[in-house]
Amino acid sequence: MDHYDGPAFLRRHPEEPVSPSKPQKPHPQPETKSDPTNGNYRSVDPLKQFSTPRSVQNRYGRKHQTIDYTAIKAALRRDDTMVYLFTDEPATEDAPVTSHSAPLKPAADPISPVQTEASAPASSLVEPEPITPAAPVEAATTESSQAVIEPPTTTIVADVTPAAPPSARTISQAFRAFRAQKSKQLPPARETQPADSEPPIDQPVAPPTKPEAPAVQDIVPEPDTQTASRGYEFPSMDLLSSPVKPDAATQEAWVEQQQARLDDTLQAFNVDGHVVDYTVGPTVTQFQVALASGVKVNKITNLNDDLKLALAARDIRIEAPIPGKRTVGIEIPNLKPRPVMLKEVLASDAFREAKSPLTIALGVNLFGQPVIANIGKMPHGLIAGATGSGKSVFINSLLTSLLYKATPQEVRLLLIDPKAVELAPYNGLPHLVSPVISDAKAAAAALKWAVDEMENRYERLAAAGVRNLEQYNDKARERGDFGLVLPYIVIIIDELADLMMIAASEVQDHIARITQKARAAGIHLIVATQRPSVDVITGTIKNNIPTRLAFMVASQVDSRTIIDQNGAERLLGRGDMLFLGSGASQPIRLQGTFVDEEVTAVVDFVKRQQRVSYLFQPDKLVQAANEAESQDELFPDVLNYLATEDTMSTSKLQRAFSIGYNRAANMIDELEAKHLISPANGAKPRDVYLTPADLNHDANEEKGNETQ
Repeated sequence: MDHYDGPAFLRRHPEEPVSPSKPQKPHPQPETKSDPTNGNYRSVDPLKQFSTPRSVQNRYGRKHQTIDYTAIKAALRRDDTMVYLFTDEPATEDAPVTSHSAPLKPAADPISPVQTEASAPASSLVEPEPITPAAPVEAATTESSQAVIEPPTTTIVADVTPAAPPSARTISQAFRAFRAQKSKQLPPARETQPADSEPPIDQPVAPPTKPEAPAVQDIVPEPDTQTASRGYEFPSMDLLSSPVKPDAATQEAWVEQQQARLDDTLQAFNVDGHVVDYTVGPTVTQFQVALASGVKVNKITNLNDDLKLALAARDIRIEAPIPGKRTVGIEIPNLKPRPVMLKEVLASDAFREAKSPLTIALGVNLFGQPVIANIGKMPHGLIAGATGSGKSVFINSLLTSLLYKATPQEVRLLLIDPKAVELAPYNGLPHLVSPVISDAKAAAAALKWAVDEMENRYERLAAAGVRNLEQYNDKARERGDFGLVLPYIVIIIDELADLMMIAASEVQDHIARITQKARAAGIHLIVATQRPSVDVITGTIKNNIPTRLAFMVASQVDSRTIIDQNGAERLLGRGDMLFLGSGASQPIRLQGTFVDEEVTAVVDFVKRQQRVSYLFQPDKLVQAANEAESQDELFPDVLNYLATEDTMSTSKLQRAFSIGYNRAANMIDELEAKHLISPANGAKPRDVYLTPADLNHDANEEKGNETQ
């Protein structure tokens, strides 16, 4: 970099005297090159462009008003060998005023030229002091480290210090430091600073303030905790009732008494066998009887009623033999049944460690172990039981389990409740695809929507080249297209018999299509009924639903209708059930969970997490279905014919399309309802309101809607 010796308008020739003047704020001027060693000087006259033109000087009234610019230029001239750097550092009593071209004064010096003239006018000059070559960089660094937030209120004194001719390298370093300091834009001081951070040296230090708590606490997702993604929080286990502790001493004494009675009864009927073990469950106790060699199993199964009489039991169930064992199981109701609360299963490790959002709680087995199931592997379920058997309570437990396991982005629910009382508390859940449906026609339309959704999903699966919904969602997440992730849809029908009475053909067809194809599309159906007769649970429905849950029924025929074998007629009710899983040959006996008032608390908690967003309204589906049914297949052709006529009548329509009177009259009524023809006026024909222009306009609108 060439030698820079200060602004041009501050230079002066060595031979001219120095006259005191007030320091002026420098204006940006083009740099001039000068070499003090060879004596070549070039200066720029900054006031030449402001001189009064001759034409103006000769005007009347301005001849004696000219300014003596020669005197001003003489006062502003400086020696080119002198360098001046300005500083705005205020002069204080504690520290002397320093400049970029002078080093810091030692504190031991009681009197300095700057201190003695600190109170002098700003136009007075300060005596020059010699400096060292490294002074400019040191001064710039010192001043940048002493920056404060608020400007001082003391008077700012311009310190002009002439310097001896330094080397070109020193001047270049000083000028870079000066420009770097002036070009820095200090950011505004923050109100609070993080505890683990320190402000940079070249930024102002904010005064210490009281730390404030963050407005929103960070939520750290954990795999098995009550938090989920996107701010959704699962309900707490505290909303559910705690388990009930049984009276172990009383139960143990009763079991020993029943064991002795059972051995005596077997000996009385000449059955060579005895009790070798027993298992106490929440509702029943299973006694394991070992038979002697050569004793037939049916010999003990034929003693069902005799054993019930001898044991004074409400009912007993014989499992001969127990799968995987060489014993026969005799199940006797407990003296005091213990209710199984839903919290027992949801708090178990089996439920908490399950990764599928379709995990539900079934209940506990005879050993008191929690039993869970995955709806995705069912993939459809049939629930049947008489009134008071615990069927509706089990549906509430199933829905509550899903609320504890799945977010609205993972699982959506379609609830159909013809009784309009059992599933009404779930209205407003963010998981619902529509409000809870209680009308039979709306239920048929909703099932039709599910069929259309299934077909739409299969088109997406085929386009993506995958087989099921799980692979489709994994592929969408890998590509980052989270908006394409589709949720599972669980359809629950609380009472199928009411739907079959009103719209049997439609409901049966839709259920058959869903159960046959909807598994890969992520749509699952759970049907419940209290009348498991063949006219309700038809062969088409039963064959496509592999998972069955049988509660207490009235007869063996109903038991065979549900699980294809006897046993459900001997259940005790109140949640006692037989669960026949998909592919299983024998059902297992479970005690369903109990949930009552907790449903309201859990549903209210979930409603506060996210706003409901329905995918359709049942009324609109019913309206669209009615329009599709009422519209004749010839109606589009009738509209084209109507647009070319001035009048229309039933007989005219009959002759034009060769149809019967009833069909033509129905189309005339529909045209009148759509205000396309005038009302009836006796025997006169009706006036036609439809024109070819209107018909073309409607066709263009439909085409535009399809393209959108």
